[in-house]
Amino acid sequence: MTETTAGALVARRQEAARRLTRWAMPTGFALLVAVAALTTSDFLTLDNLRGVLINTAVTGIAAVGMTTITLSGNLFSLGAGQSAMLASILFMWVASTGGSLVLGAALAIVVLIAIGLLQSLAVAAGLNPVVTTIAAGALIYGAVAGFTGGAVVSAPTSSVGELAAFDVLGIPLPVWVFAGFTGAVWLFVERTSSGRRLLLVGSNRETAVMSGISVRAATAWAFAITSIGLAVAGIFSASQLGQVTANNLTELTVDAVAAVLVGGTAVSGGEGSAVRSAVGALVIVVLQNVLLLHGLTTGVRMLTEGILLVAVVSVLHVARRKAMR
Repeated sequence: MTETTAGALVARRQEAARRLTRWAMPTGFALLVAVAALTTSDFLTLDNLRGVLINTAVTGIAAVGMTTITLSGNLFSLGAGQSAMLASILFMWVASTGGSLVLGAALAIVVLIAIGLLQSLAVAAGLNPVVTTIAAGALIYGAVAGFTGGAVVSAPTSSVGELAAFDVLGIPLPVWVFAGFTGAVWLFVERTSSGRRLLLVGSNRETAVMSGISVRAATAWAFAITSIGLAVAGIFSASQLGQVTANNLTELTVDAVAAVLVGGTAVSGGEGSAVRSAVGALVIVVLQNVLLLHGLTTGVRMLTEGILLVAVVSVLHVARRKAMR
């Protein structure tokens, strides 16, 4: 085999690997929906599809926001569930005291951004992001549980529930916000200088530093965007449930991380997309919905989700390695 032929063969393998990375998830999602439609009689009902879309919006908004942390090379926020729960509590507390929903939402977003920026300072200073976010989550949970005494926080006004149920052109408001947030994060990462710096920090931190890029600023952007996503997810969750406790949203961290990974964002950072994470959230929620409709237990559903996650991550890891050779 000549050197030219060998080079062409390597180039074809790399291109095939890149295509696999790019199209594996959309293809997998289409197959999942097809199988669900054929094997689950209640899957395509309007009520079920509406529920799937609303649940996807909550998980997806959190996952899309968290994508920026992963892209920046800081793995994940493992305190995501606790942060979203805090946003739910703040939003519902303002509503229960007669305040406006806008004020409650604004308070939740501002508080979570402040907490996220504090975490970003610690991570940029060299602290492990996993340890930092776990510690932040523990502190948030402890503070909320202590303040509320484990009591249920609810609001008498029906307008809280109407927020998640409100339709625009027949589509629930959370779904519109999910689509808009995904588009905004994608535009930030792909079309702004701050977003491109965030990607460079994630792909090669040493090169970024040598180029004069501020790791602290990139990390701050990532944590701020993630915080906004978690706040919005928490607000819509509170609107759906109508009441909140410190033990709500315990599974959100796992679901959001799974959506980011299933969507194909590289754990090492620098490669991925908010849109892919949004599709990953759709896959996770649809899979959970189908398993629930078949009456499977929580343990079996979590096991199936874990198997899917391991399979997808393994395939994408092998594809990336081949693409780099």
